[in-house]
Amino acid sequence: MFAGCQFSLYPMTDRFVEVILEAVADLRDRQGLRVETDDLSTLVVGPPEQIFQAVEGCFCRAARGAGHVVLTATFSRGCPGEPDDPICEPAAPNPAAEAAVTPATVAPAGIPVAAQFALYPLGIPHYMNVIYDEIEATKQDGLFSRPKHFCTRLDGDARQVFAALQAAFDRAARHAGHVVITATISKGSPTPLGQ
Repeated sequence: MFAGCQFSLYPMTDRFVEVILEAVADLRDRQGLRVETDDLSTLVVGPPEQIFQAVEGCFCRAARGAGHVVLTATFSRGCPGEPDDPICEPAAPNPAAEAAVTPATVAPAGIPVAAQFALYPLGIPHYMNVIYDEIEATKQDGLFSRPKHFCTRLDGDARQVFAALQAAFDRAARHAGHVVITATISKGSPTPLGQ
């Protein structure tokens, strides 16, 4: 199964090069991950739990090193469109899949963030039910802020927001072999909520 994340960090500081390089510095040392970086983004491929931990770690390091930081990310599992990659095979839905983490099971990082995400359980007729279930889960976790066009807004601690994204990703795998999440996470924006 192909699982990975393509992400970019945008620290709003004149030290942006230093902040980005420090944030991604230890990615290549992580066992079990393939890492590719270029001038646009960083790709991490491997087991979903390790991918989420790696991206969360990069974001939190950048957030501690700069005032306003934004991360954009696309998480994907089971993509059948990676024919040049020997690890890529379309995945089957896994009805027994459980969320590896949930917002209630992680200690806060002490980094308040705003986020928006969209979940895409692909190739199934009842995809909206899966999406509605995961939006409801964010409400139960106390992270849901409001619906937006094409996405859902979350507000809370960085680690708990990442845990909510990972839980949605893991639970959607019960229903769909190919699952995608797009997310934007922002720390320290000077723009007030709703502006």
